[in-house]
Amino acid sequence: MENPTKTVRVSAGTRIYYIDAHKDKKGQPYISISEIPVDRSPGKKERQRIFIHTEDIDKFAAAFAEVANHVKNESQR
Repeated sequence: MENPTKTVRVSAGTRIYYIDAHKDKKGQPYISISEIPVDRSPGKKERQRIFIHTEDIDKFAAAFAEVANHVKNESQR
């Protein structure tokens, strides 16, 4: 995996999220989202990562927005 072309870091309690833009070997862009626990005690899970390819970005963004709005509405009840 190449170095990211853009990185956004999100600190959230005991976790840090990195949202990275990359290019694959063919030069096609994709997004990786990594979750890293701040507490790395023995027995704790290490980095978790998902990859979102160009053709899926719009679907992923729409689904994320839908679920985020649902959670926001639920928390206001």
